[in-house]
Amino acid sequence: MAGQRIELPAYSMFATTPVYDVAGDIVFGLMADVVVPDLSDQLFVVPLAGVNRLDLISDEFYGTPSLWWVIARVNNIQDALVAVPVGTTIRIPTKDRLASLGVLNV
Repeated sequence: MAGQRIELPAYSMFATTPVYDVAGDIVFGLMADVVVPDLSDQLFVVPLAGVNRLDLISDEFYGTPSLWWVIARVNNIQDALVAVPVGTTIRIPTKDRLASLGVLNV
């Protein structure tokens, strides 16, 4: 909607996206990766029993399913709706690192 201010929660992947007013329309700009792979990331092998969706993995590590996008970005997962194959090793950024980047309040 033209001219409407959009408030997003701090954990949203769009929270730091620049917003432009273009001819009265709100347009989201490009955003640099907030979270990139790091040596401090925990390696997690996706287990056989159930926890293979990014929202469930996010809930297990961060206490909220809402940070699924962090795991997707760090692991270059293009289709977050598809479950991660069992046995796959993925990177999980630490809570402390997400807190220092302003993505998670710990």
